[in-house]
Amino acid sequence: MFRAPAAAEAKNFIKQRATDLDGKTAEDLASTDQHEHIVSLLGKLKKDNHKLSYIQQLRPTQTVQPRIKLKLFGHSGAGKSTLLESLKCGILRSFFRRRRTRMTNAARHPNSPINSKPAVSVSISNLYPGCENVSVRSRSMMFEPSLTKGVLEVFSPVHNALSTADEQATKAIDIQHANIHGVGDFSVWEFSGNPVYYCSYDYFAANDVTAIHLVLFSLEEPYETQLGHITYWLNLLKALTLPQDNIAFGGRIQQPLVVVLVATHADLADVPRAFSGEFSYDKERPLLKEVRNRFGNDLQVSDKLFVMDAGASNSKDMKLLRSHLQELRANIVSRCSPMTLLSERLLTTLPSWRKLSGPNQLTSWQQFVSDVQEHINPLVSQDHLRMLALQLHSMGEINIMQSETVQDVVLLEPRWLCSSVLGKLLSVETPKAIHHYRGRYRLEEVQALAPESDVDELLQILDAMDVCARDVTNPSMVDVPALIKTNGLHRSWTEEEEESLIYGGVRLVPAEHLTPFPCGLFHKLQVNLCRWSHQQKPEEESGEDIDGDIHLWTNGAKVSQAGVEAMILLVNHGQGVEIQVRGHDSERAKCYTLLDTICSITENLLASTLPGLLTAKYYLSPQQLREHHAPIMIYQPKDFFRAQVQRETSLTNTMGGYRESFSSILSFGCAEVYQQGILGTDIHISDVPLLARRKLCRMLDPPDALGKDWCLLAMNLGLTDLVAKHSNGTPNGTPELDSSDPDSQQVAALLLQPSPTAALLQEWSGRADSTVGVLMAKLRELGRRDAADFLLRASPVFRVNMEAVGGAANGYPPTCNGGTSYNSISSVISR
Repeated sequence: MFRAPAAAEAKNFIKQRATDLDGKTAEDLASTDQHEHIVSLLGKLKKDNHKLSYIQQLRPTQTVQPRIKLKLFGHSGAGKSTLLESLKCGILRSFFRRRRTRMTNAARHPNSPINSKPAVSVSISNLYPGCENVSVRSRSMMFEPSLTKGVLEVFSPVHNALSTADEQATKAIDIQHANIHGVGDFSVWEFSGNPVYYCSYDYFAANDVTAIHLVLFSLEEPYETQLGHITYWLNLLKALTLPQDNIAFGGRIQQPLVVVLVATHADLADVPRAFSGEFSYDKERPLLKEVRNRFGNDLQVSDKLFVMDAGASNSKDMKLLRSHLQELRANIVSRCSPMTLLSERLLTTLPSWRKLSGPNQLTSWQQFVSDVQEHINPLVSQDHLRMLALQLHSMGEINIMQSETVQDVVLLEPRWLCSSVLGKLLSVETPKAIHHYRGRYRLEEVQALAPESDVDELLQILDAMDVCARDVTNPSMVDVPALIKTNGLHRSWTEEEEESLIYGGVRLVPAEHLTPFPCGLFHKLQVNLCRWSHQQKPEEESGEDIDGDIHLWTNGAKVSQAGVEAMILLVNHGQGVEIQVRGHDSERAKCYTLLDTICSITENLLASTLPGLLTAKYYLSPQQLREHHAPIMIYQPKDFFRAQVQRETSLTNTMGGYRESFSSILSFGCAEVYQQGILGTDIHISDVPLLARRKLCRMLDPPDALGKDWCLLAMNLGLTDLVAKHSNGTPNGTPELDSSDPDSQQVAALLLQPSPTAALLQEWSGRADSTVGVLMAKLRELGRRDAADFLLRASPVFRVNMEAVGGAANGYPPTCNGGTSYNSISSVISR
């Protein structure tokens, strides 16, 4: 069971050479054929006590996993560090700690946008110009009035760069082993609330289903802001969760992350106390209900909101939180594999390996396997060792950066990268870039920030993580977009220009929750744009520092290629990425190709960094772009679908009082491109994103009192056989559950069942005429306007085969290779 590949190879080798023994040992035969690794393995197994020792190391013991991860998220000033210190306090220590002088509100929120809120409008018309006539419902997936105000206040551009360093603030990700009083041992990962570090969180925030995730928010903020804070961090965890191809019943995640909500500063917000002594927050019930409605199928959110003063380490509220953490920890540890002698041996060996690794604490998975087999246990297989490595990952000893296409990477010391390297490189104390508008740094400046590290290897790692981009034409320079502090350069096209220029553009927005893109997505997009721009430079320009091709500034970028220009902006306080393109009237096809290329770069980045985030693509009014009109009319997918159903080929610009053709909006008026494209209602159902199909499963799988669920839809689509196949003897395939016991075996069995809606869509997609338009019409006939409206928002509007219109021949590749960070990390590891 535990035999290593080398051991199996040795066994096969002996069988093959059995007729050639002539008194020779297997070790002699292996040496003759120069199988040195087999010789080494057989030599280690000569002594019986060695063999027994190796086998014993692989057997489980009675020792349970000693620790799991506890991750803390929240905005600056939420009280993460204070809460952690309080949780660690014993009774005596808490008595003295409670008497320390309290920090003032200003001290806890240095230069926070909460203290310097910009004057912004929270109207829907300002959020999405051109959508004033859109009906807004309390449960609308796109427009959420209850979150609008808080989101805008917190995620204003001011929040993107804190002007003064806070010595007490957490930098990047602080990692420590800690014993929480009365709970147990944890590997605690505290994520800084400073947005400059967000671009590094995608590798560490949601990569462990055995971790407990604490999300903190301050009760000193208005209720809308509290919801905005919670939604941002929960959306981050959801977005980082890789969607499963096999959709479960109701679109549920089979192993959701465990989340606990903690409301802090209850004492400063004058929250009253109940008779029993704990704080009593009057909005706890509606807040938890709202959170469960949005994230209940994606995350395992605790049923209780813990309201407290984070500094009161011996309060009843803190004791309740400790008790809940103890319960969660015991439940998770009970599901973890027990320790083995080999895993304990690895724990004691890791410190010496970290020293031998030198400044670069990353190693390839294959090298890690080889080291374990050579120095610790030659019988361990890769599969068994992967289980042990995941256990060490769960304990916070190592961090595994996984990829489905190439070998994984093992970070031997997470503190080295998360705290030392990223904490210094991305700190707000870092000096300004020498080219202020681009955030460019010399290699020696980066070396000064991490003097103990090999700067070339370090930059390769950071480049692979999309934190920075090396300039291949000028290897002595590196771009770090997260550190750009200059705003306002190259932000408009209002300068003198020729009248023959044509315009077009799109806006990418989150399709479900009105919240900014997480994980510093725009910083990563700027890195990918730099990388793509460097790849486009002709070889004869190599070695020259030519800046005309790309310009970067805070929340913006501009690229120019062959007379066509694109501007990429982070708009609506981080809630949208806007791509605007312009060029001469004779370059319509090139304009579309550049827009398609940058959209591909952005969508590839979203797919690799935020695989669980569903986005929608809106289109900008080309005439208002040309007129530099503000605000700009935004055409949503449903506008195109409705017009197409009515056999119209243009849309009304309600702001300008005129109509614009599909061709001008979608393809810069290029007939060649437009004629090769497929419009929304004619797009095949298989082109609908997996996340959108999962959402439809969530809406159609549960039983409906009037039968308006997947069963009736299957009959309307002519797939009655599927109803009998997936019904399991019940009217709609849903077993009757004991609602009094949410943890019953029936519920657990239900969550493991495949989604009947997913099976229905999969079966139906085999037909050539299975289009979005047909499904939308069937849903409306069924009376499920909610599902039909969601399908309108989430489906693509326009699809073009770029090879058919000569996209590559026009000077740009049809797609970009800038997205998959995990793939590039493994290629830079060396020992």
